[in-house]
Amino acid sequence: MSHGCELRWTQHDSPLGPLLLIGGDAGLIGVSFLDGAGADAQAAEIADARGATAIEQSTAPTALMHQLDAYFAGSPRRFSVAIDWSQFEPFQRRVLQRCATIEFGDRISYGELAEEIGAPRAARAVGNALRSNPITIVIPCHRVVRSDGSLGGYGGADHEQRKATLLGLELSSAVAAA
Repeated sequence: MSHGCELRWTQHDSPLGPLLLIGGDAGLIGVSFLDGAGADAQAAEIADARGATAIEQSTAPTALMHQLDAYFAGSPRRFSVAIDWSQFEPFQRRVLQRCATIEFGDRISYGELAEEIGAPRAARAVGNALRSNPITIVIPCHRVVRSDGSLGGYGGADHEQRKATLLGLELSSAVAAA
């Protein structure tokens, strides 16, 4: 990202806590749980790392806010927002682009995902790429689990309950729709 760019951000409430939504002209660059951090400070930190300026615009990503609300209401969907894929290194981009296609309510293992992107011995590297996913929920890394079906990590060991909650929401929505 070139210097002098503006990133637009807003805070959006979710049942799991407030989210920071941030993006630029090329698309979405972040959806993250605030976890006690101030939205303005977190947005400024993300912008500074990219040589950009963070501008609060509470109505900027209304389509994304509506999609997130529908998701938390149990509506099975894929998010239809532009993502700025240029922010990722090639391997992480492959991992996250494949992850973005995992259907609502489905699960895949780290090893299966590695195999599907042509790196069958890279399950651990897949996990590392997912761990640093800056666009949570929209790129549904919570749908990737260990080969034995256990959860694995989600944004650090402290957040396994959040991963379980997201998977539970999707499972109960899928059951209700059947």
